[in-house]
Amino acid sequence: MGGLFAALSAAMIGQATADDTKFESYTEKIPGSSVSFDMVAIPGGEITIGSPDNEAGRDKNDLAPRKVTVKPFYMGKNEVSWQEYILYVFGEKEEIEKEKKDGITRPTKPYGSVYRDRGEKGFPAIGMSQHSAVYFAKWLSWKTGKQYRLPTEAEWEYACRAGAETPYFWGADASKAGDYGWSKENSEDQTHPIGKKQPNKFGLYDIVGNVSEWCLQDDTNAPAVTRGGAFTEPVAKMRSASRMIDCPEWNELDPQSPPSIWWLSAADFVGIRLVCDANGAESPKADAKPADAKPAAAAPAAGDNAALLATYKRYCAGCHGADGKGQTKIGIKNGARDYTDAKVKATLKDEEMFKAVKEGLVVDGKEKMLPFKEKLKDEEITSLVQHMKAFK
Repeated sequence: MGGLFAALSAAMIGQATADDTKFESYTEKIPGSSVSFDMVAIPGGEITIGSPDNEAGRDKNDLAPRKVTVKPFYMGKNEVSWQEYILYVFGEKEEIEKEKKDGITRPTKPYGSVYRDRGEKGFPAIGMSQHSAVYFAKWLSWKTGKQYRLPTEAEWEYACRAGAETPYFWGADASKAGDYGWSKENSEDQTHPIGKKQPNKFGLYDIVGNVSEWCLQDDTNAPAVTRGGAFTEPVAKMRSASRMIDCPEWNELDPQSPPSIWWLSAADFVGIRLVCDANGAESPKADAKPADAKPAAAAPAAGDNAALLATYKRYCAGCHGADGKGQTKIGIKNGARDYTDAKVKATLKDEEMFKAVKEGLVVDGKEKMLPFKEKLKDEEITSLVQHMKAFK
């Protein structure tokens, strides 16, 4: 079955898409630079993603098996390199000002070395937040005129498996992992130059190992996820179904208060692999820019429903705690406010809180809070505001 899928997929590459233009791999050069990267044509199809309960190495983060249909798309042959990403981090003032007029945002400079002593030219870019990865794709789209973005989890696993139904894209034998990727067992605790291991059947290098790759959230309630294992992780994390879930600990070493929304101080194992829609393929709705809206007039009271509590736990409790006192490890470090304090409550205003959660908070020209407009709906933000104000 897997071999037949691979053979059919290979035959499809180069065929015309719906509007009769060629669907084939290409090389993109970033305008204004000498930097280029390769994109591989991934034919669409149907596949079962996730892992069965009896799969060796399976853990609680794996998705339950389900069939998905994926439309044709392009995916980066390699993980995004520092040569590509550094163009986004640093730019000429005139260029940056021009980008701002079109709504393009660049990251703040990282605390310490951007490379983190993990390798520079030819190495994968590391340590950016999912927020930063999303905006890098938007910047690259603005530069090139194409629609680059993060892959959905379904697209990522489909591309990784390349037709394989076994735990690893090369089969079931975990002992062969060293031929295809860098893991805890062979990395010597370092990232490695891209493209040095064997690719999968789609011609994707380092699709597992080296750095774990950000995926697009399938819906606003889903957690931020990376795929593919990493140089810091055991071989079991190189399974096609393996997932890593973003958590507050990934940024617990940030000396800034609050932590940067662009960089992860304790997660130098995450990176990026971009996709681009093929002709006729629609972008996932989760990537669409939400329309601006004012806060809803009413919202569920604190604790009224499980969805609200789950949203608070996912996005806020890591800092503010389940009780709203801000006495978590990260909350204390970042000086989180105690929402049960009457003096603090007196300063909490609905519209200001809503705007801060949705659009982020900028103080003295510096971004102090992550904008959640691409993660949460307006009614969810309003509910969070009411939940935080209701703490006693």
